[in-house]
Amino acid sequence: MAFRATIGGMPGATELSADAMLNAVEAELHLRKSEWVFLRELRVGTGRHKAALQRLDAFALNCFPHLGMKRICYEVKLSRADFLCEMRQPLKRRIGMRFSNEFYFVTPAGLLPLTDLPVECGLVEIAPGGGCRITVPAPWRDTPGPTWQFAAAMLRNQRRATSVPAPNPQQQRFEFSATAG
Repeated sequence: MAFRATIGGMPGATELSADAMLNAVEAELHLRKSEWVFLRELRVGTGRHKAALQRLDAFALNCFPHLGMKRICYEVKLSRADFLCEMRQPLKRRIGMRFSNEFYFVTPAGLLPLTDLPVECGLVEIAPGGGCRITVPAPWRDTPGPTWQFAAAMLRNQRRATSVPAPNPQQQRFEFSATAG
């Protein structure tokens, strides 16, 4: 993600990218890799049909059954205009709400008045220095487990994030000589 937000709106203000904001969320809320799988830019589905084009900014899956295998969806909003556009299209977050137990908007600190936040969503704010805090806890929702398409999309995303590209093979030049016989 190459989008950026300016915090404070004045010269010398801190600029945050969506990646930096998700880095803060992952580092502070999902640090234990043995417990959490944190997926970024998760495309929903595996095909190229219209539904597969929707993507979630981030999705965290807790891998411990005794903790309920908690699923959290994060939607990054860098500007108030972006957030208000989302509010005019509530179906846009339907997939994230469907597959998660908690849904959070992630914004720069102070971007939103808390009264603008939908009651079914929580808010994580990112400070100018990069730290994050849960300003409004998201309400817990019991949701059905993921579909096979969503499970496949998560696995694809994880493979893409962790795979190392294969090295280019060394090419050798063979010279053939014509022998007269």
